[in-house]
Amino acid sequence: MAQLHFSALSDRGIRSINNDAFCAEKIGNYFVFGVAEGEADPTYEGVASSTAMSCLRESAKSPANSPAATLARAVHGTDARISAHASDFPGRTTDATHLSACLIDDTLECTILDTGEGNAYLISHDSVQVPREYAISHHLQAPKFPERGNNGEKKREGMISHTLGEPRILATTDFITVNIVDRFLLFNSGGLHDFVKKDRIAEIVRQNGENVEASAEFLVEEALSAGSDRTITLVLVHGHRH
Repeated sequence: MAQLHFSALSDRGIRSINNDAFCAEKIGNYFVFGVAEGEADPTYEGVASSTAMSCLRESAKSPANSPAATLARAVHGTDARISAHASDFPGRTTDATHLSACLIDDTLECTILDTGEGNAYLISHDSVQVPREYAISHHLQAPKFPERGNNGEKKREGMISHTLGEPRILATTDFITVNIVDRFLLFNSGGLHDFVKKDRIAEIVRQNGENVEASAEFLVEEALSAGSDRTITLVLVHGHRH
């Protein structure tokens, strides 16, 4: 029988406000995990990141015909709502977010969306890789999701605002599917991965094994000790057969 252990933490550290958001729960037929990293500027109050998590939950409650399409719909909804919110504040820089998320079924088949850089790691007993690196090294084919039209209006439906404020066209290479039995999946914000090297992160995760709660707490402490001056948000998942 396949089982999941998972833990989620968000610590604002020295920041006056926490602009990140996360999801770690079972919704319908899927376990839904994700981290949305918000702007460092406290004036944004985490609107974009909380919007991303709301759209992720809504999409999981009414899934599309595939996990990848369900995740893509969450992206489309997030971008539309961010844009609508921005129109209410003309002249102000648009709030933005990184979004990394996944849907995991009962067999522990995991479809991952990662539009960030370093926001997601796959950790095994002998390697730590970002999902795209893992897909290339294992010759995995990207899952399909509905393509959008070529005109400007349609293209925007396949975008999500990033922390740098520049929209992005989703591509099939932003998605991978992997079974996470005997693997760890970590989603994390820059408050962790910008201050703790990925090999050190993997070392901590392996040392604690299935005790993902201990790993999560230790990773936050490690980031703070390394001088992290940003919000530290993480979701750590481990799949195994019981």
